[in-house]
Order: sequence, then structure tokens, then C-alpha cells
Amino acid sequence: MASTFIENQFQFAEMNIQHRGNPEKTLSLVRRAIRMGYDCVVINTDIGSINQNIEDVLQESTEEPPKKKKKKGKRENVIPDPVEIDVSKVNTADLEVAGTKFRLFSRLTVTLTDSTSVHTLMHHPQAHKYDLIAVRPSDDRILQTLSRKGDFVDIITYEQTSTSIPWLYGKSGLIQTCITEGLSFEITYAEALKDSSQRRQVLTNARQLLLVTKGGRGVVLASGAEEIIDLRAPYDAANLSILFGGRPEDSRKFLAGNAKRALLRAQSRKTIKGAMVVTNAEEIPSRLVNRKNELERLMSVPEFRAQLEVVEGSSKDSKEASKDIDK
Repeated sequence: MASTFIENQFQFAEMNIQHRGNPEKTLSLVRRAIRMGYDCVVINTDIGSINQNIEDVLQESTEEPPKKKKKKGKRENVIPDPVEIDVSKVNTADLEVAGTKFRLFSRLTVTLTDSTSVHTLMHHPQAHKYDLIAVRPSDDRILQTLSRKGDFVDIITYEQTSTSIPWLYGKSGLIQTCITEGLSFEITYAEALKDSSQRRQVLTNARQLLLVTKGGRGVVLASGAEEIIDLRAPYDAANLSILFGGRPEDSRKFLAGNAKRALLRAQSRKTIKGAMVVTNAEEIPSRLVNRKNELERLMSVPEFRAQLEVVEGSSKDSKEASKDIDK
């Protein structure tokens, strides 16, 4: 699905609604997010490691008989098409009354374990179909690679309940470099709502991320919701950021300003790249200027004159060589 222009009326973004293979369930999550006040929703397809068996990508919640397992060792790169949601089935009247416009984006999340997986994702044609690309680096070496060659990535995330995230602890300089390059880091809160042991680890990791990003610079907050009960309204979610160590006055930016920054980065990747030269109006050549005068002006540039002499010299040599052949 194509992204639309991020207008100034942008309010709140839900950057991570999980799609698990059931379009109707995903649609119900989108409807709930809109009713809660989100005018921007991102549907996330998380495939885990990019090299895996095709039947492990999405688990269909249907009554169809399970497909036969493929032989172990026969692995392939699997990136499905972005999920298609019928926006006509979504009621956006409340957003329109508030003067905002509903936007729907697609997102792909991939776990990167080595340089091969980085290269595969970077050049995979299926990845280009998604509006946003999020990655889960396994170690600080992958993160260092992304800090230098991460133009194809928008968001860096991690397993929120993990007790082992090497790059999150002791690599503050590397994280700051990634943010300077335009990458965003993600915190999701759904796991923190489930049980106390998971909540403790989510809080620990989130606090560390806000610490190394100096108060949440470049950090987005999302639900990571798989069920409706996992979703929270924008201001409730913003209040959760205070539990993560954020300041009350900064709580809105995790769902608004920082989220908009990530979306604009993703959108800019789909635009045409070019260069622009700024000069004074009087220095712009007129269409009526004599070509001879313009050539004389160019000849006053040493580099142009040297290049012209080289071309003329080579032309003379070719003519002399052709004369010798004729003789």
C-alpha cells in the first residue's frame, strides 16, 4: 500500500499493529485504533529471521488443515506482500470532524543476524513494497553496519522482554550515531501489560534506551498489539512513557513528533534523488545570450580549457593516424 503525504494535521501514530495472517482481525485492530484517536496506523508484518521456512512466516488462524512441513534444511527467503486492508470498511468520521486525515502504512520487521541477512534485505525486491522497514539487530556489529549503511532501514527494534540485548547496554555512542543518521528506535508496551515478570524486563530495557538516547531522542512508542486488549489510547500510551523514564513534557513526542520523523524518512526514500545549485539571479545565463560569448566565458575556466585541449589533441592524433593509414 502506498504511503500518503504526511500533512501538518498529523496527530498520533500507532506504529506497530501486528498482522498474524488474519485480515479481519487486523481490520478490527485498525478500527479500534481509530476510535481511540490515532489518525495514523502502521500494520506490521514480522517475519523474524529473513532466512526461514515459509510456513513459519504467518500462522493462519483458519480452520483449514495444516500444510505439510517441508524438509529441514530447505530454507528460502520469505517476505510476503504487504497486507491489504479495505479502508472503505473503516469509519474515519471522528477524525474528519477533528480536522485530521486517516493514513495507513505497511511495515516489515526482520531479524538481522549477520552481514548476509543485511545484504539480502537491502536488495530484496519484496522489501521495497513496504512503506517502512524495521530491523531487529542481533548484536552491535549489525548495528554498526546499519549506522553506516542503514539508508534502507527506518526503525530499529528489539525483543522487549529479552535479557540479552548486547547493543543496548554499553553502546550509547553507536546508538547516538544511528539517530544522527535518521534511524529511529522503538519501544512497544503490549508485553508490559501481560504479567509482572515481563513487565519488569520491558521497563528495564525501555529505561536503558531512554537513558542512552538522552531522554528519548529518536524513540517511538507503539503497542505491538496482537489483540484489542493490547491497545491503549494515545494519552494513556504517552503516560506509559513516564514509567519508562521519560519526562511528562516529552511524552507526546513518542507518538507524534518522533513517529512523524520516522514516517517522513520512509517516504523520502520513495522520492527521486537529485542535486540543486543555488545562485544569484543575475548569474543565470539568459536564453538570448550569444553562444560565442558563452563559449568564451567557459574558456576562461582553467578546468574547461584544459579538458578542451585534451579533446582537441586527441582529435588531431586520430586524423594524423587515419592519414598514415590512407598512405
